[in-house]
Amino acid sequence: MRSDKMGPVALSGLIIGPVLGSGIFILPPIVYGIAGDWAILAWIAIIVISCLVAFLFGFLSMQFPGDGGTTNAIEHVFGVYVKRLAAFYLIIGVTFGASAVLLTAGQYMEKLSGISALTVSYIVLPVCIALLLARIDLLGKLAFAMSILCAVVLFAGGVKSLLDYPKPMVITGSFDLGDFSYALLLLFWAIFGWEVIGNYSADVIEPKKTIAKAILISMAAISLVYLVVAAAIQWTDLSEVWKGELTVTAVVYTLFGHWSHLVIALLALFLCCSTYFLYVGGISRLVASLAKEKVLPQLLGKRTKTNVPFAAVIVIFILNFFVLLLVQADVFHLEKLVAFANSFLTIHTLIGIGAGIVLVRNMFIRISGLLLAIVFIAMLLLHSSIATLLLMGILAFYYGCRQWAANRSRR
Repeated sequence: MRSDKMGPVALSGLIIGPVLGSGIFILPPIVYGIAGDWAILAWIAIIVISCLVAFLFGFLSMQFPGDGGTTNAIEHVFGVYVKRLAAFYLIIGVTFGASAVLLTAGQYMEKLSGISALTVSYIVLPVCIALLLARIDLLGKLAFAMSILCAVVLFAGGVKSLLDYPKPMVITGSFDLGDFSYALLLLFWAIFGWEVIGNYSADVIEPKKTIAKAILISMAAISLVYLVVAAAIQWTDLSEVWKGELTVTAVVYTLFGHWSHLVIALLALFLCCSTYFLYVGGISRLVASLAKEKVLPQLLGKRTKTNVPFAAVIVIFILNFFVLLLVQADVFHLEKLVAFANSFLTIHTLIGIGAGIVLVRNMFIRISGLLLAIVFIAMLLLHSSIATLLLMGILAFYYGCRQWAANRSRR
């Protein structure tokens, strides 16, 4: 057995930070501002949904291990061309989403250092790529340490705020279905990340046991941090010590005082880098698997002695750099990048949920997955741009026709 493969602790390190990601800093105050006293119920609902998504993609990864990740399960259910369609949706989503993650880190560092968010992104990008080219077990341990540090600080800050400056933990405001559903829609940003787990299944010891344990560890940590921070935003009164806007920075103020801005900037940098590691590391393995199948140039399948697909990593680096140049040219901005990436990640997740509904025998999971799929479709139709839907439709039409022709030729 190779010693450089990951165990459940190292793999959970590549999950906790990325799934928390930028969402833990952005979402709690926004959701509370929209849903009011009912925000905590929206958080509970999204955690239940996240558990379902984690279970489905974890199950698919365990049943169909390999660098292709959950696309292997999609091929088993829907055929090779739908697998390739889902793979390209994921690759496009991550190419733009990873750049958005770098810009998010840059924005927090900009407030601290005065250096522009774009400049910070240009600096952080090659550092992340260099770490991705290192041994995968080393990256997992580094990401785990960073993730645990961030999770502990945010959890401790939330608990201390709730203990020192509590407000009554009651729900008194009237329920507004429109506000609640919109808050829930925003919270879907908090569930992305689980779909990339399977791309690391070839890099872990005993995939079935390791992935199952890593999901349990990660889900417990992520749920605790999200709920505590959301509760601290909703049920604390920090007006005595914090004069600014109620944000996650205010939550950790009870721990770090005037150092809070520095702490939050560093935590944002750590978590955004962890997100970049998970997404780009996973996608590079997917690209390498497509190169092995001769869908992409075989050069992209080249690996180091420690099994890192370095050619794919370098190509993704070039693509991310190009996206940042588009941002610099005002073709994109952060909100557009997130929206564009979100659409492609959502439809990839939707295809994966479809495969899970077919393969998982549990009726409750099947019905829950079907309801979740309906919500995902509604979100795509209501919140994706015409250009995005057109691009997704062209890809779907092309690979759908290829799959139909392949099925017809076998009859």
